[in-house]
Amino acid sequence: MRAQYGMAVFLFASILGAGSSTRCARPEQIEEPPVAALPMCAESEPGERLAFFGRVRDERGRPLAKAAVLAYSTGVDGLYVPKGSDDPIPRICAVAVTNAEGWYHFSTIKPAPYPGGTDPAHIHLHVDAALHQHTYVTFWFEGDPLITPRLRSRMDKETVIVRPAPDAQGVPCFRHDITLRPS
Repeated sequence: MRAQYGMAVFLFASILGAGSSTRCARPEQIEEPPVAALPMCAESEPGERLAFFGRVRDERGRPLAKAAVLAYSTGVDGLYVPKGSDDPIPRICAVAVTNAEGWYHFSTIKPAPYPGGTDPAHIHLHVDAALHQHTYVTFWFEGDPLITPRLRSRMDKETVIVRPAPDAQGVPCFRHDITLRPS
């Protein structure tokens, strides 16, 4: 866990990005996030396009402005960095800062599982806000054959299985809201 936190601090200090527009919907609720999507990778990155968004709130349900949401994942090759690279920063990553209403929004590609591994394809989030505990979230994708009944029964509380649904442009997307505890 300490290594993950160190990586998050390193990534927060190293990553910048620009926004683009994506509309998203999920089966339970149709809504457009009021912030532009922050790209985690170039449009030319191979893979199926994906978007996700949500709100960061405190335990009382109030939005947390200026929370930092770091997202990173593997590419279609299942690797964070290309083989032989000396760069420790994942190629597919970005840091969003929530707006006054606590919204974050990313556009990316659907990741692949690690080569030859047993871990499902996933996206990592690290979330930080002043006076709140650092929080980790890992998104797995419903329907991934690596999510076995045994693995599902042993999921930790930080893992969330998501079901992307097509948005108005046909891009799979999902929403996940995050609640932070006070520190």
